[in-house]
Amino acid sequence: MRMRVILPVVLVVAAGAVVVARVALRDEGRPKQGSRLRVLFSGETMGELEPCHCAGIMAGGLPVRGGYIEQHGGERLLLDTGCIGNGVRDFEVLRMEAALRGMAVMGYDAANIGEHELWLGRDRLLELGERGVPFVSANVRGDDGTPVVQPYVVLKRSRLTVAVTGVVEGGRYRTGPGLSVHPPREALARLVPQLEKRAGVIVVLADLELPAVRDLATDFPEITLILFRGRGDSHAPERVNRTAIASIYGEARYLGDLTLEWASPGSVSVEGEAVLLDERFSPSPRVVEACTQWYQETVRGRTFDLTQAGPGWSRIVSNTPEPGNGYTGSASCRACHADQYETWRAGRHARAMESLAKRGYDFSPECIVCHTTGYGASDGYESMERTPELGRVRCEACHGRGKILLDTRHRETARSGGETTCRQCHTPKRHPHFNFETDWAKIKHEKER
Repeated sequence: MRMRVILPVVLVVAAGAVVVARVALRDEGRPKQGSRLRVLFSGETMGELEPCHCAGIMAGGLPVRGGYIEQHGGERLLLDTGCIGNGVRDFEVLRMEAALRGMAVMGYDAANIGEHELWLGRDRLLELGERGVPFVSANVRGDDGTPVVQPYVVLKRSRLTVAVTGVVEGGRYRTGPGLSVHPPREALARLVPQLEKRAGVIVVLADLELPAVRDLATDFPEITLILFRGRGDSHAPERVNRTAIASIYGEARYLGDLTLEWASPGSVSVEGEAVLLDERFSPSPRVVEACTQWYQETVRGRTFDLTQAGPGWSRIVSNTPEPGNGYTGSASCRACHADQYETWRAGRHARAMESLAKRGYDFSPECIVCHTTGYGASDGYESMERTPELGRVRCEACHGRGKILLDTRHRETARSGGETTCRQCHTPKRHPHFNFETDWAKIKHEKER
């Protein structure tokens, strides 16, 4: 969907030789009649380097984003509203680093510090900031009150001088060690007058709710454009006072593509669309190498400590078996359930790890958790070399640990599985077309009574 929003801009000219000279200096790099500025932007990538191929969903991914950018060249700004990663554990940070490496190849001009960046803390954030994507923030500081990253960047595009800064909600999100967050409004009140002197176009990247974004646009008409966190949806360009605001759906599935055009010095129009990154766009080989291949090679052969505390993929958790119980592998089930075992062996669950290996993600925790048995548990899957009996989606992945069931006194405690169990992995996000009734019929294996 394409939308056009007309934004009037009021210019105030004061009299006097000194003031006129000052205005002349400030007019350099400012919009004139016919000026155009293209802005591409992303947000809430959340560590999704590629779409989940298990579900056959081919839209999205960093390589396809890079392909779109390469196929639509020319002068533009390339920005990100934040939440590039999705956790603080080692493998989650590696996924964020992979995303940043890919974004650096694409040529990103700036990225905001959002909620998920705050989780990391000062030291990790600074380390990731060396991967080639400049972080900006007007209101994130160190414990000592000094800026952790640059407050803004000034860029030249299409004969325009553009200042880009960022803000994140203060007091709402978990903040990692060494970081503090000042109120966004107060930070912008100090910064915007400086930006006005240096640039003709001001862009703010914001991890804020829509009402807060509208308030900022109302209070700071000097801001040309606010790009904010989508929170699971795209928001078409909207006029608030003299400011355009817009957001984009995340998970690397969409890219925002906006064009600002000044019909006269007194008005600017904004056209834009949320571009679905589907099969129309070929993946960028450069981004594949820098991003997904780098990640696959980095995690290959590694195991990760899943007992680390902190926000991240909630599906991947560490646990220990109750006393007297544990995983035993499907061979223990086969002795009493030969028919059911053969049904399992003929199905796709029995080949779950092979599908990962073909894509190069057979050591990636967020994939392994749904392609093995007991990953994350102290007695669960570790690797195909160490625990081959728990590789793939075996009996105990659905029915629970089997050791206690070998004692005939406890066989009634076996978990029956069912839709709730299935939907732990077959989520709307990963398998939007999953239907329990029809899909269960493909693997049905109860004993006839």
